[in-house]
Amino acid sequence: MNLKKVAITLPAPICIVSTLSLFMTYINHGFSDDFLAQWLKALAFSLIIMLPLAGLLIMKIGKFVETRFGHIKPLYQKLIQCAGIAFTLEAILAVISTLSTTHPHDIAQFFTTWSFTLVRALPLGYVIAMIMVFIVKPKIQRALAAAA
Repeated sequence: MNLKKVAITLPAPICIVSTLSLFMTYINHGFSDDFLAQWLKALAFSLIIMLPLAGLLIMKIGKFVETRFGHIKPLYQKLIQCAGIAFTLEAILAVISTLSTTHPHDIAQFFTTWSFTLVRALPLGYVIAMIMVFIVKPKIQRALAAAA
């Protein structure tokens, strides 16, 4: 992939990961004195893990939905794809956020914090997934086609 294609595709995932890690850090800590430090730590781990993983997961979820639900209307396929993307990426980001910004003492405390973070952030993740699937992804695909 050349530099032009990276420049076209990279800003959207960076914005998404930044927004979601910010929101999840807020959920776990509120706007406390150490909020910025906690968010930057969560953001760093999220970018390192999620940027390579998100593209792969989004592709795999899209192919799974096409294969498994190819018989239903494209709109419904996209909505199912949004749900899959939102849940999987949010679940992973919630793990990263929970581990990097809190210090759970046992698995029960970790699971409680993780599930609370996931449930609270999932609506935002679904909205972002819808924006990605319906608006941003087609624009990126057109820009990549034009750059080729």
